[in-house]
Amino acid sequence: MTESVQSSPQWQSFVGEVRRASGVESTAEAETLVRATLRTLGESITAGELDELVEPLPKEARDAVHDRSGQARQVDKNGFLDRVSADIYTTDLDTTEQQVRAVLSTVRSWTEPGEVDDTVAQLPSSIAALFRG
Repeated sequence: MTESVQSSPQWQSFVGEVRRASGVESTAEAETLVRATLRTLGESITAGELDELVEPLPKEARDAVHDRSGQARQVDKNGFLDRVSADIYTTDLDTTEQQVRAVLSTVRSWTEPGEVDDTVAQLPSSIAALFRG
């Protein structure tokens, strides 16, 4: 994938952490997982909160959520996982949940604790629990 070759060292590090934590087989698969998870998360929280959450992340992660409406959409955990699974390499919701948890845990490790808490406060408890790894 060309994006991997031209990506920043920060993105490579972020995706590497996700790949190790999620158990996906390739960097391209990890990149797709990160983008799908962040896009879906971006649909579930306000634009302002999303911008603050992704600010410390690599540019490529911020770009994954750039084109969104700004309106948060209510969705439950299964709906959230289903939306992510539509864009990744698995449709098994248990596997998707484990992989989404890996992405969100990595996001948590790259951001200020208070910022993650602010984001989690906007989410239904079933989705907020995904941030706990």
